[in-house]
Amino acid sequence: MAKKVKFDELSDDAKEQAAFDFIRFYLGRYKVNNLEILSSYKVDYFLNDINHFIFENQSLTPKQIQTELFRRCGNEINSVISTIDPEYYDSGNLVADTWDNWYEQKFEKIPVHD
Repeated sequence: MAKKVKFDELSDDAKEQAAFDFIRFYLGRYKVNNLEILSSYKVDYFLNDINHFIFENQSLTPKQIQTELFRRCGNEINSVISTIDPEYYDSGNLVADTWDNWYEQKFEKIPVHD
């Protein structure tokens, strides 16, 4: 059975896999302006840099933007993930299975006021 670890405890290969998983999630949510849950974490500074890069490079293909975002903003991506602090298996897979599942779990915990 895989051991649960923090992002910073992952191997370099697992961190890279985890970062690309986050990038794919983030780009999908960025396109539809659905990132409200992330605003509850102290990641604004990092997200500003990431968002600026995405905005300035809209002409890239989806694969190119993923690769370049990792290459140019990898430290910011890693900082966002470390700050959010989701649970991982030591393989680099999220305990929540996907970032979309993680997001939905967080969304469901928001209190509803009538």
